Amino acid sequence: MRILIVEDHSGMREILNSYLERFKFVVDIAVDGQQALEMAQCKKYDAMLLDIGLPKKSGFEVITALRCLRNQLPILVISAQMAVEDRVQAINLGADDFLVKDISLPELGARLNRLIRRADGGSKNLLFCHSLTLDLTSMTVKREGRHLRLTKKEFILLSELLRKKNKMVAIKDLMLAAWGDELGLSTSNKLNVHMRSLRQKMDKPFDKPLVKTVRGFGYKITDR
Repeated sequence: MRILIVEDHSGMREILNSYLERFKFVVDIAVDGQQALEMAQCKKYDAMLLDIGLPKKSGFEVITALRCLRNQLPILVISAQMAVEDRVQAINLGADDFLVKDISLPELGARLNRLIRRADGGSKNLLFCHSLTLDLTSMTVKREGRHLRLTKKEFILLSELLRKKNKMVAIKDLMLAAWGDELGLSTSNKLNVHMRSLRQKMDKPFDKPLVKTVRGFGYKITDR
């Protein structure tokens, strides 16, 4: 398994590197946030150990950029001092876990292995479009690190659109997914209401709208 350590302190880099190599991890090193972003996009890693206080780009900026690029690399944040608000920010931006730097190395290894196992089992349950992520396992939706509160029908409609990303989904297919055998004369009006609400939540607060109307035929979600 390949791990990317992102750490500007040489002593901490050596400690982490030596420990992980003892357990047969292949380790790459980045010493600043910009280098970490470039490496994470060029190679496939099983997880990233990420410091927050980095040169060029902070750890927060690295997390934000990777998640906006739909890169779901498991990220374990490690930092010398993390106030509660910093931990909350890291998780909200898309980090998977965090530890302070007076860490127990066995605990670090255990948490790292847990993240890797979870990612191996859950990747098929994640749907993406641009900075939007829908998790079918936890039934959650995030865009740019912000949780979106969707109703059950909105979640179903969004998942149907994401499964056919960049393709038009017919009105009938969306109604069938959300209402099944309840299809009736009034259902198309229900669809319009729910799609309007969905777009208010997932598009209006952000710069780039993702859902397009194909007038008279259906809808599509696109990152093009």
